Amino acid sequence: MTLEANIEQKETRKNKHKNKSIFLRMLRYAFPYIHLLILSIVIVLTLTYLTLLPPQIVRKAINSYILSETLSTSERLSGIAKQGMMFLLVSSGIFLFEYLSILVTTYIGGRVVYDIRRQLYDHVLRLPMSFFDRHPSGQITTRITSDTQNIQEFFTSVITSIVNDVFLLAGVIFMMWRISSRLFLDIIYVFPLIIIAMTVFRYFDIRAYRAVRNGIAKVNAYIAENLAGMPVTKLFNAEDFKREEFDKINRELFKSRMNQLYVFGIFRPLINFLYYLTMSLIIWFGSKYILGKILNFGDLFAFVSYIDTFMRPIEDLSEKYDIIQNTTASAEKIFALLDEKTEEETKGGKSEITHGKIEFKNLWFTYDNKRWILKDINVEFHPGELVAIVGETGAGKTTIMNLINGMYRPQKGVITIDDVPLEEYDLQMLRKHVSAVPQDVVLFSGTLLDNIRLFHEEISEEEVYRALEKVRALDIIQRLPNGIHTK
Repeated sequence: MTLEANIEQKETRKNKHKNKSIFLRMLRYAFPYIHLLILSIVIVLTLTYLTLLPPQIVRKAINSYILSETLSTSERLSGIAKQGMMFLLVSSGIFLFEYLSILVTTYIGGRVVYDIRRQLYDHVLRLPMSFFDRHPSGQITTRITSDTQNIQEFFTSVITSIVNDVFLLAGVIFMMWRISSRLFLDIIYVFPLIIIAMTVFRYFDIRAYRAVRNGIAKVNAYIAENLAGMPVTKLFNAEDFKREEFDKINRELFKSRMNQLYVFGIFRPLINFLYYLTMSLIIWFGSKYILGKILNFGDLFAFVSYIDTFMRPIEDLSEKYDIIQNTTASAEKIFALLDEKTEEETKGGKSEITHGKIEFKNLWFTYDNKRWILKDINVEFHPGELVAIVGETGAGKTTIMNLINGMYRPQKGVITIDDVPLEEYDLQMLRKHVSAVPQDVVLFSGTLLDNIRLFHEEISEEEVYRALEKVRALDIIQRLPNGIHTK
């Protein structure tokens, strides 16, 4: 075995173990709805049983009534009518249980995604500011929206489909053996070919999917980077170079997509060929057995119907496998976000500031672990003092403010409030006592009142009016159509 093959084999084993742990972790979210999951499996098993009945009903109608030579015409018509009613009842049952299956699985998927999204957003709210410096908002939005949607699709259409397909395939094999074991043994050689085709498809589909996934990631990263740097591109007339650079990355993604299409393009026709090969064998051997009085025409019809039922889940394999691949990739990203460390918990939970003396002792700070923004800072801020910190852009003025309210933690040194390390204080209490006016204006959806008191309902409108009057903004807001209630 070559070194490259050995590395690839180890990587495959590693990915299998990782995927298993991801699925187990994902299934924990379905545990609160285990009763509904069990109900959906019962519904699916009932649906599988009903799906196996129509060929048997038609088989009986053909063998016992249509081809019967001993019954009268009225008896034959009466028997055919009974079988027709039975077929209609079973079809109605299939419709009902398919509806129930879709209803229950969609509800489970919706609840699971609701829980994951709620946990994700709650977790994001508790992440430190350093996380948002490293990750663009679009990436976080994708985790909470698109990636969770992929998980919903897994719970909605994959889990119960797998159960249904497994029992349906087993049921079809049992029914075919029961109808004619000789005819079943004549076509059994096709099944290993189907298994080999599925195995080969899985191998190449994984490789093609990873290539597409990497290509999409490169395109997304390139677009995000170059849209942010568009002013520089235009300033230096670099449009042609950037166009060629993007075209190269885009072409790589196109090739990966085409390779994936080639895999699908071969798999589906191959399965169809094996289906027609099986049908040819059934017709050949079945006709011989009918002529030899070993098999009835109704048996042959049922056999053909079951083969058609057998091939359906195999044809859907490519679609379901892609959903599983997407779910694995999305779940991996979601759990990576959930595993991000939240803001450090306070040690003592000190909930009161006595005087308000702030001191920086030998403080060093960097955002990216490459360039120090603050170097060995030693400064004191005493209660009642009016202190102005002046400096050029990037000197660290905003950084000092963010360090005081605990948005970041210094790499070296310590910040104390009333000679107590900042880490000893309750963060929410600390930020409540620090007033800050950000450089960037951020308006949330809602009314002006919501934005002024930032959704703190305990702050009355009277207090808001007094605050607006103090900052000389009341007259401006009162000119608006709905005042502070303007959206």
